[in-house]
Amino acid sequence: MDKSEKKIASPAYKPPFPPTSSLITREDVVLPAAFNDLYPLAKKLQPLRLDHRNEVHGFLCAFFDLSRFDAIRKILWLIAVNGTPRSLYYQKFLRREIIIAEELDLHLVWAESRIFVKPLPDFLLNYDFWEAYISCEPHLHRAACGLLYSYCGLVRFGHDLQVAQEYHLVNANLDYRAWTEFARTVLPNLDPMDSNTMDTRFQYGELRLNRLDTIYRYSPYKLSVSSILRGFPHALSESYVPYMDRYNNAVSAFGVFVIILSAFNLSLTARPRGPDPDLQQAAYGFALFSMILCAALIGVFIVAPLISALATICSSMATRKRLAKIRKDEKLSHSA
Repeated sequence: MDKSEKKIASPAYKPPFPPTSSLITREDVVLPAAFNDLYPLAKKLQPLRLDHRNEVHGFLCAFFDLSRFDAIRKILWLIAVNGTPRSLYYQKFLRREIIIAEELDLHLVWAESRIFVKPLPDFLLNYDFWEAYISCEPHLHRAACGLLYSYCGLVRFGHDLQVAQEYHLVNANLDYRAWTEFARTVLPNLDPMDSNTMDTRFQYGELRLNRLDTIYRYSPYKLSVSSILRGFPHALSESYVPYMDRYNNAVSAFGVFVIILSAFNLSLTARPRGPDPDLQQAAYGFALFSMILCAALIGVFIVAPLISALATICSSMATRKRLAKIRKDEKLSHSA
């Protein structure tokens, strides 16, 4: 690397661990051979060489991109609770399938029985790489600290590390004892409530994809036709598939009822001597049953989600007030 191009991290943005705590040596840091820019469909593949600072910077900007959260950071509290993610073993206990996602904005986002997890790159375990490329850029530093902090929550026990290595989320040679010592060193330097240290997205653990998509579409901070139509990227293929299945079943059932009611109507009007009283009574009863069922379906697919959304908002507001009170009490106790 050209020394004239080398940037040094400012005192406010130093790596969250000392050089002696590095788990990966500088020689063992391997970057991909090529990368796409922030919008891979519109950009060509670019080479990535460690001795070319501009290429490494472009790669890291794409690697730690959280720009899609810009419009919703201030209202994430509506759909999430402050806290760390649950461990990988607990994710398996919940029968969630762990899916690798290279996009940082999908990290710890879950939909139905799947949770997306971004692998922890080796270069985040090396002090020299942090100081040369990450901590000298505040937005990269905050995103990297958030990813590292999330892994301190995901990998807590030995079996969590085994799950992480099984799914290729961390280095296969990472030792559990070394990881625990590293986490003990890192955690005191990572404060999720400090937006200068860590991106505010990481104040929250796991995010539900359908709720994330909803607030992204209608966020008052970025309300546009494009955001309403597109929603949160990836959500159309991941979030709504199970719900569309349910709607499809309801529509199919509705079609069956329409056919039966049409048959009743045809049989009642086609008789030359007037409708049969028994058939007329049966048609009347089935029509009432259909109307009651339609009202119930409206309640299930429209009213119930609205009630659930209101309950979530009320719960989030109560949690936010409670956490604010706890932080206020802690400040008072420290000042005393």
